[in-house]
Amino acid sequence: MFIDIIILAFIVAFLRGGRIQELPKFEKVIFLVASIVLQIGSALLPKWGGFFVSIAYLFTLLFFFYNREHEDIRIFLIGWLLNAAVIWANLGRMPIDLEQARKLPYSPDPIINGEDFKHKILTDDTPLSFLADIIYMPFPLARVISIGDIFIMLGAFLLVQRIMNKPISLIRLREGKNYAAKN
Repeated sequence: MFIDIIILAFIVAFLRGGRIQELPKFEKVIFLVASIVLQIGSALLPKWGGFFVSIAYLFTLLFFFYNREHEDIRIFLIGWLLNAAVIWANLGRMPIDLEQARKLPYSPDPIINGEDFKHKILTDDTPLSFLADIIYMPFPLARVISIGDIFIMLGAFLLVQRIMNKPISLIRLREGKNYAAKN
């Protein structure tokens, strides 16, 4: 989904002197695995896509719940909640601004034709439209994102910094403390 952001985060952490020393220990990883399998299933069986994505979001919520003590997971959770709200309000599909989608380097025809398993066209009647994919992001890879996606990308960036042993604590930044958490 945001592989380019994750690669960029690893590059930034490496430039900051980070190295992978040990991976964080997460609880109930099976929920995350189930979520990924269901999202793959939504791509393979687009007719059931909305249902699979909705259930996948429930499994992701469980994973986040069991790992909420991690600051970066809490930031992921904010993004997840924002995206889940708009997806559930729109029967399992993320609405996308067609004008923004036309800026992408590929055809929006599957969205227009209703064949896209993840998206539907944003209209004036779309519930929670302000949470939909409405922001065009040209770099590093062109995409249309939501407010929730911004939180998810920030959570991914912070998680990678922690994995590379160069954590950045937003709480410590807000409190005016050293930006890198002490290990």
